[in-house]
Amino acid sequence: MTQHSLVDIAYTRMRENLIHANYMPGLLLSENVLAKELNMSRTPIRSAISRLESEGFILSIKNRGIIVKEISMKEMLDIAQVILFLQEYSVDEVVARRYYFNLEKLKMYLDQQLEAEKHMDYFKYIQNHILFSRCMISSANNKTMLDFMDSLKDKFIRMAMVNWKLTPNQRHYSANQLNKYIYEAICAQNYNSIKQICRESFLKNRERIIMSTAL
Repeated sequence: MTQHSLVDIAYTRMRENLIHANYMPGLLLSENVLAKELNMSRTPIRSAISRLESEGFILSIKNRGIIVKEISMKEMLDIAQVILFLQEYSVDEVVARRYYFNLEKLKMYLDQQLEAEKHMDYFKYIQNHILFSRCMISSANNKTMLDFMDSLKDKFIRMAMVNWKLTPNQRHYSANQLNKYIYEAICAQNYNSIKQICRESFLKNRERIIMSTAL
């Protein structure tokens, strides 16, 4: 196996652990431990670490090791607000340019969300929730905007997974009801209602995030 392939494997495995919140914020990692865990030398591990650091997942500190970066309240709010803006813009473009929402795909993601809750599979639930939002945004037919959404998607999932693990006693899976309302409004072509539902959800989540970080 080539060195390049080993770097890709190390990067993918470490990134998955970060997104699934198996590596929680504040965790101190080391090249030696990661090399042993992934059964490879430190050289590809070091290259993978560099890639993940450039993406903002981890931070290398001299003489200490690699720290999994904390997720700040501002980062959480910024990402949630950007997704809201993209959702609202997609609705405006559907109305102005007579585009359409892909009802079949939206229903598929919604059904997979609901099924994930039945099986208490939070990762699959949050993954399909963000894919539902991405499907909405794709209706604006703007590739650059969709690429930007893709750059946020995994960070959003990671934030949700970290929050889920830190708050086991709180109610989760609320996006199932949210996306059911959005889907019903889309089917009814009630475009103002779609935007209102998205904005009200953002405001509730913003309040929850601020309250949780204040505790």
